[in-house]
Amino acid sequence: MPVRAMIRLFVTAVGVFFVVLAISGFASISDATTVGGGLRGGNDADLLWGLFSVNTVLNFIHLLFGALTIMAGFMVDRTRMLAWTMVGAFAALLVYDIVSMLLLTGTDPLAVNSADAWLHAITTVVLVVAIVLAAKQRAPAPTAGVASRPAHNHP
Repeated sequence: MPVRAMIRLFVTAVGVFFVVLAISGFASISDATTVGGGLRGGNDADLLWGLFSVNTVLNFIHLLFGALTIMAGFMVDRTRMLAWTMVGAFAALLVYDIVSMLLLTGTDPLAVNSADAWLHAITTVVLVVAIVLAAKQRAPAPTAGVASRPAHNHP
C-alpha cells in the first residue's frame, strides 16, 4: 500500500474513532446519568469505557471533530487546510482541558478528565505527524545535475 494511501486511511481512522466515541457517549447517557450527561457537566462525570467522561456537549464536539477529521483524511494529500484546522481545533480543546482541570470548579461544561486531555493531546500530535508526512510525500524529490531549463539551439 502506498504511503499516501496509508496516511489518508490513518487520518480517516482517527476521525472514525471520534465518531464512534461520540455515538457511544450518546448511547451511554441515560436518566441515571446526572453529572456528565447534562449540558452543565462536572468534573466527576460518568465514564465511557471506564476512561472518557460522558457529556452531551463533549459528545457533540467529538462527533463534529470526528466527521471533519474523516473529511480531512480524504483530502490530506491534496490540501492540508482542513487537516491543519482540525489540529488547531484539537489543540484548542486540549488547552481548554488543561485550564479546566487546573481550575477544578465543578462547573465545567464539558466535564473533561485527564483521559480526555491525553486523547486530545495524542490526536493533535498524530495529526501533525500525518500532515507533515503527507507534505513530504507530495514534495517532488530534487534531481541532482539535471538542468531545469531546456537547452537552446543558437544559430
